[in-house]
Amino acid sequence: MITRVLKALKVLTPEDFRILTVIERGMITHLFVPVELISAYTEIPMKKSLKILRRLNELGLVQRQKISYIGYILTSWGYDCLALNALYKSGVLSSISVSSIGVGKESDVYIGLTPSNKKVTVKIHRSGRISFRQAKRKRLYLSDKRHISWLYRSRLSAKNEFTALKILHPFNFSVPIPISWNRHIVVTEYYEGIELFRTPHLENPRETLEKIIEEVINIYKKGKIVHGDLSEYNIILLEKNTVEDKEFIIFDWPQWLCSSHPLAKEYFVRDLTNVLKFFKRKYIPTLEIEHEMKNVLDMISNKGE
Repeated sequence: MITRVLKALKVLTPEDFRILTVIERGMITHLFVPVELISAYTEIPMKKSLKILRRLNELGLVQRQKISYIGYILTSWGYDCLALNALYKSGVLSSISVSSIGVGKESDVYIGLTPSNKKVTVKIHRSGRISFRQAKRKRLYLSDKRHISWLYRSRLSAKNEFTALKILHPFNFSVPIPISWNRHIVVTEYYEGIELFRTPHLENPRETLEKIIEEVINIYKKGKIVHGDLSEYNIILLEKNTVEDKEFIIFDWPQWLCSSHPLAKEYFVRDLTNVLKFFKRKYIPTLEIEHEMKNVLDMISNKGE
């Protein structure tokens, strides 16, 4: 619940953040970070460290565990505090909405404001919501990791998404404009619109479908990227005249892969098949999916591939 995080941010001190940061780093090598290590690396006396840790525990930012030793780990709220504090200090954000504008299996999305009062989209990756086994099946970038913490999975997911957007941005594709990234949070331009699956009516569904297909092909051929998880759930149809030269935005890019990847063509076909199935089901019952996909594959199999 972001409300708890925002309340905590108002009362946290520099020493609190030092301890949270040391725990974050210690989680790379420790299941639970020993209090002795926390005190040593923060250079805060043990007695004071324990007092701060108790308060952070009460705020829900750390979790205490007594096994053969007393240790602490960050909670998702603690990690949120570190990332948001960094984005505030760097001048990327000045505030974030209390209510989310979107909740997925692996992310929460909020509206943020910059210091100049401009709206931005703040996406907080939550990769710990699904099991590691499920995550490895779904995400190629985790396939060679035997053990990995939710913290690192979320950070890697955010980094992957931001990397994809940075690659695609110079081409002026219909994707979110990247602004900043810290830990498991990605900040992008904000767009007014409605997700494709929620759209009650399209004036010309065939034209909309063709434009989406054309953009996915261009991203594949020019941007050298495949979305990897495309469907009606991650395409926003923009309100008219809100973004110049764009009618929709394709978002959610953490599962992208290069067009040179051995599985790229398979994922490309799956992405477009998902979109075609949606349009056939809701708007164009006569749509022949196999015929459409054959035409698309013919287009990407030329020398411009």
